[in-house]
Amino acid sequence: MNYSEVKQAAARIKQEFPVLDYFHSLVRSGFLKFEGIHGKEYFFGFLEQRTGSIAVDDKANVWYDHAAGKGGDVIAAVQEFENKTFFESVESLSGSVPVRKFVPRQKPEIAEKIVVEKVAEISHDALIQYIRGRGIDLQDIAPFGKEVHWRNKGKRYFAVGFPNESGGWVLRSSIFKGNILGGGTSIRILGTVKGIKVFEGWFDFLSYLKLSRATDFKAIILNSTANLSFRLILDVLEECEVVDLYLDNDVTGEKCTINFIRVAQLFRYCLQKGSPTDWDLEALRGSRDKIGILLSNMKIIPSEAMEIWKIQTNVSDQRCHFSGFEDVNAFLVGGVHK
Repeated sequence: MNYSEVKQAAARIKQEFPVLDYFHSLVRSGFLKFEGIHGKEYFFGFLEQRTGSIAVDDKANVWYDHAAGKGGDVIAAVQEFENKTFFESVESLSGSVPVRKFVPRQKPEIAEKIVVEKVAEISHDALIQYIRGRGIDLQDIAPFGKEVHWRNKGKRYFAVGFPNESGGWVLRSSIFKGNILGGGTSIRILGTVKGIKVFEGWFDFLSYLKLSRATDFKAIILNSTANLSFRLILDVLEECEVVDLYLDNDVTGEKCTINFIRVAQLFRYCLQKGSPTDWDLEALRGSRDKIGILLSNMKIIPSEAMEIWKIQTNVSDQRCHFSGFEDVNAFLVGGVHK
């Protein structure tokens, strides 16, 4: 690419390439670990770090390493974490270089890892008060949550902890929200599975149980919408096409709900046509329009896509049941029982 082409490609990359996707690719490569979400930021860290120092603002599409005092857009991230020049970074992100080779920068000194000191039944007054403030009774949370005490940098902490599928803990209290020992989804099976219900967080799941007293379903608690990958959606659909979505009433929840339903419609379309459903998901990396890339790769023209979006599936958006509230838990606390 010449200088003009590089400038044009860089401008397009900064606008279209999600920084968050790039950092998740570093996690998949084993270079970084995902720490969780604090406020509106996603935190990542080196494997040797006790606490991740790299914050990603998905809305602003930027990152910042608090330990190194550096940050920027996705091009700056490739320069920093892959030791590439600006030109090489633009070329790599534009697809000119098919194989990405991660060259680690010098890492911080190995520090003491987070140590879980105690896991017990919830009994601390502060945690009981926090749980009740979320509208949940202690006996309702007991089968799922524990009181987790851990040590980090010589200091001791405690919170309500829920296990996730990576062997880590999803931690919540009035002053802390995050993960330790790995992030990821949580799965719980109640009774005989007749369908799958997807929730953003544990308190949404617990609120749903309290409101509905439902049984006989498999619950997938995302713990973060960043965990709702197309791979996870396909895995869910291949297991059971009857899916209820209880995501938040916000922009991210809307986007994730639409994507899930669109993938379900494409999945049903492929089944009807006898087409394969082992889609090339790697081709979606770095794209904000993943559905558009899928359609293009499947050689589906716009007029045909309009017909696909009319296909009825058994994936349903349940947000109408808590309309006017941020999520299921907010409805429980501020709403009324149905």
